[in-house]
Amino acid sequence: MNFRDIISGIAFLILGCSVVWVGNGFDAGAAYVPMGVGILICLFSLPLIFKGVMQRLRTSESSSSAVALIDHPGRFIATVACCLIYYLAMPTVGFYTTSTLFIILLALVLGERRPSVVLGITVGFIILLYGLFAIVLKRPLPVEFFLVS
Repeated sequence: MNFRDIISGIAFLILGCSVVWVGNGFDAGAAYVPMGVGILICLFSLPLIFKGVMQRLRTSESSSSAVALIDHPGRFIATVACCLIYYLAMPTVGFYTTSTLFIILLALVLGERRPSVVLGITVGFIILLYGLFAIVLKRPLPVEFFLVS
């Protein structure tokens, strides 16, 4: 039995609903991003659940094979550790510095070794974040540690 898609989809659905619920408590301007992301997570989880259920219905009981929920436990634990470090470091270090280091570290942990790809993704993502938060939404982010006086 392969329940990986179903379990992942349900986990993402719960995560998305939690993000929407928490974002609902923010003031009107600050609630757009978390509520939008939460709604997108919920919407994208539904096809994953549907795909898992359809695959499960197509396979018979006799052809069940055990598949691990997590293919690479070491990478999974390293990713969770990177996310925890990112969450804890951001208020002190600053949003853009922490995000830059997080993207580079996560790319290396997940196996990407081409410097041009890592640099391109990092620069592109930071520009996207700056454009979204600083220019479009005009939302303050945690200030960089080297800019604090």
